[in-house]
Amino acid sequence: MPNDQPDARFKDDTLYVFKPHETQLIKAWPDLTAVRKQERGRRWLPFEPRYPLIRPYRSRRKKPDKAKDSPQLTLALEIPEQGAVPPPLPRLTPAQRRKRAFDRFRFACPKPVARRVEPFRSDHLRLLRLLHVLGDAGDLFDSNPALAYCLAVADDIGSLLGTDERAAARVAGWKQAEIMQQLGLPGTRQASRIMAKIRSASMSREVAVGLRASLRDQTALKLLAHLPELNAGTLALINDGALRERLTPKLLEAVLADPRETYFPFTARELEAVCHMAGVIGVDLGRRRFIEPARITALHDDLTRDYLRLKIQGLAGYSFPPPPVPGTDAIEPLATPKALIEEGRAQSNCVGGYARRVAEGNTYIYRVLSPQRATLSIVRVTGGDWQIGELLQACNVPVARATRQAVADWLETYSV
Repeated sequence: MPNDQPDARFKDDTLYVFKPHETQLIKAWPDLTAVRKQERGRRWLPFEPRYPLIRPYRSRRKKPDKAKDSPQLTLALEIPEQGAVPPPLPRLTPAQRRKRAFDRFRFACPKPVARRVEPFRSDHLRLLRLLHVLGDAGDLFDSNPALAYCLAVADDIGSLLGTDERAAARVAGWKQAEIMQQLGLPGTRQASRIMAKIRSASMSREVAVGLRASLRDQTALKLLAHLPELNAGTLALINDGALRERLTPKLLEAVLADPRETYFPFTARELEAVCHMAGVIGVDLGRRRFIEPARITALHDDLTRDYLRLKIQGLAGYSFPPPPVPGTDAIEPLATPKALIEEGRAQSNCVGGYARRVAEGNTYIYRVLSPQRATLSIVRVTGGDWQIGELLQACNVPVARATRQAVADWLETYSV
């Protein structure tokens, strides 16, 4: 097994996660503690894993064996010779071992607990601890999961919940308005209804911070109340005052309908880049508002060409972090601004304008050589995992399904 591939085991009610240069131990329900030790460290130190611990579990139903009903079954049997050694069982891959270990961690939790935590993308250990404290009052996770998340990740949750059963019972008896007030959120019915519309999978600490201001802003409140649901994409647009000025109801509806925007605010990040490049180039956007993401993308591509011509020397000054996922012979990381610009020229795309995003650490670009020549961006989503952002051939032509699957399999190999 390559040293840079994470591995995992589950033993004695403990999830062991082996990452490059680090080992993590996470106790299952009801202990719910976590410690880790660096490769050269001498002590185990407490920590909180951000990645999901309760993974969706789907049992595979075996297909009916048609051979069982065949009258020729007895003729097809091969009787092994006496003393023959049975063939060895196939060894599990690291990905298979990780799945088995995380499945067993999930099964150690009560089913209602696992079901409530599963939809969230991060901070599972904190969510599990809150459910352990709330007990039968855990229906907050059903009626307002976003509020439950905010309560779980609150910095002062220890003082809110206390350490004795009476304090926990007091919190369990709070109404939603009381919880919101304790968290510094408006305790109004409108704010509570808006919180209840947020998808569990879209919640993150960044979103929780943004809501503190948005739920007190009348313009933001109108936009939030207009939508039947809220995802990461719509929240990132509305929570940012500068981006909010460029929005229309139709744009928000389109972002809400995009499944990718549940986990990562693609449109918001692209609109941020548009505003940044326009300011550098000196393009006045005036009071321009957008009605669909495609128009933001088109303007982004147009501005990128002028931006690169103006900033081509300045881009060389960006320092990229190491690739978050190791490359292969078929998927090569672009680790310098120069490599990024060359890829943009070779593939006739605007990837050269992504230098600032790569330097900030939440995006990385790769050159895909097989099964098709393509350019890949991966983005860091809530919980710390990396997922495919864009994967396109030259001139932004979509790739074949086989290419997308090959990239997805490569990402899965290095994902905890």
